Amino acid sequence: MDKREELMSYQRGKSDTITNAPMMKEKAKVLSPSEKFELCENIGDVFELVKETTERSLGQRRAGLTLYISKLPPYIGAMHQIGSNAITMNRFVLEALKTSVELREDTNVFIYLILLHEYLHALGYSEEANVRTIAYRIATDSFGSDHKITKLSRRGLSTILPQILEAAEKSSKTFDFEIVKDFDRSSMTYIG
Repeated sequence: MDKREELMSYQRGKSDTITNAPMMKEKAKVLSPSEKFELCENIGDVFELVKETTERSLGQRRAGLTLYISKLPPYIGAMHQIGSNAITMNRFVLEALKTSVELREDTNVFIYLILLHEYLHALGYSEEANVRTIAYRIATDSFGSDHKITKLSRRGLSTILPQILEAAEKSSKTFDFEIVKDFDRSSMTYIG
């Protein structure tokens, strides 16, 4: 089983270790949040890490969320309606991250932080200043003070707003919603 398959098994609760096969060690190694972050290949992977790091820091977890992607005003990264099971990410912002040379390598950093912020709202934290403080604490606890996630959390997502607005000006202005499949892997298959 390769590292990616083992990570998927870990995320689904079937394994709590990652085997370091190339080193042929007998000892299994638990991946750190930073190592797991480097293996994230899509929004669903990032969201699983958001839930894990939040639960480690706060002892809270929520399942049953749906992610929508839609074009919102470019100054809104994402939103969560309190009491709903939906998070809506801004397609303009995602497109800006993909097209901006300066931002492209940090796409998952931004996605982690925006999903963390909205996930905290989904857990019931409504005060924006409090959510930013808690997100910074989770980032520091999980990744350390020198990681890109923690640094951007400390500075604030608004520090990349000029690049996002510039890229959003170039994109289409049509509005549509897309549901992201395999987003919240811990969701129930029935209403309980």
